[in-house]
Amino acid sequence: MKSATLHSLMTAKAVLGETKPLVSSGNAHSCSAGLILLQDALELVVLAVLLEKEVDQQKNIESKSFDELVGELRKLGLQLPKSGTIKALNKQRVITKHYGQLAEPATVRNYYEAAHVFIDEILRQVIGRTLGDVMLTDLLQEGESKQLLMQAAGLKDIGKYFECLIEIRKALFVEIEQDYAIHQWVDVEGNGAGLGLLGLGRGGLKAPYWTRNKRWISEHVRRPTDYVQVDPEQLRLDAMEWGVRTSDVENLRRLTPAVFRASLDSKWSVDYELSLPPNEGTLHNCVECLDAAIEVIRKKKEHEQARRWPGRQQPHKAPAIYIGHQVYKAARTTSEVMHIVQEGFLYTMHRIVSGFDPNETFYLVTGNEAPDDENPYGKNHISGYLLKFD
Repeated sequence: MKSATLHSLMTAKAVLGETKPLVSSGNAHSCSAGLILLQDALELVVLAVLLEKEVDQQKNIESKSFDELVGELRKLGLQLPKSGTIKALNKQRVITKHYGQLAEPATVRNYYEAAHVFIDEILRQVIGRTLGDVMLTDLLQEGESKQLLMQAAGLKDIGKYFECLIEIRKALFVEIEQDYAIHQWVDVEGNGAGLGLLGLGRGGLKAPYWTRNKRWISEHVRRPTDYVQVDPEQLRLDAMEWGVRTSDVENLRRLTPAVFRASLDSKWSVDYELSLPPNEGTLHNCVECLDAAIEVIRKKKEHEQARRWPGRQQPHKAPAIYIGHQVYKAARTTSEVMHIVQEGFLYTMHRIVSGFDPNETFYLVTGNEAPDDENPYGKNHISGYLLKFD
């Protein structure tokens, strides 16, 4: 698909998203505004198809009216369902926009449904996908979540609606819920304070801190999906950062089956109420959840791409560390001594830190005993500040 085609379709999708609540309001003024937007979305789709078919290279399509643009589609040999209704929609739009006449809400809803049929059918003929599928396959970055959503779209198209919802939830787990999975804390006593930086590798750090220990897990986890312990406040803050509504994420979690996976090599666990398949395993719910998942994940990825990190390509000289030197709790030599540098430990220097005394400079250092068969990650982890000597 050409870049210009994609951008036109993306814009049309956004316009249609703004149209739906207006058309559904039942208010004549809102429905009339929705009608104007609906025709704009239609025109964008028609232009996208003509661009894809390179009609713009042969004719000056910018100067053509909407009816003439639709005529160009017919010349391409495309089947145009609801074409009579689409022409009537355009005439009503002229009356509403240029003469200030209100449109009947029931009529506008009929136009909205016809426009969706028209758009999806001509796109299937030209690019082999509906408008929703275009957003799925072309907006998202390559990765597992994109593949899962592509599978969901395929299941939707063949009528496997509940299976579609499961794939949508898997994508949500990969992108969001995985950070709340506490299964790797099942062997950790207490609050895990002694793990130091190694605790970061266990994941689940967005889950409430009191859930990340052996005792809590043994008392509360009764099924695999219980390992996912979402902190509502953390989720709300994340959604605000990504620029999405918390309600969209919450709706996705309510309207799709819960899932869990311990690792990439593990099988998926699925959990749902018996009432979910007959009530939510529908085309309407699949479309709504698929669109919402795409938008949430797209905005999350955009937020992540905007981040910048200091470069680490250039090597740095590792500073010397000496046996017998003291590691302090804080960046001052009067603070508590946490550790004495000794043989048998592996140390890593992370930062240079100015002390509270401006005449003192420290290294931020972490370390642990060398790993062995019984402790593959090492033990006795320490973290503190080592005085820098000239």
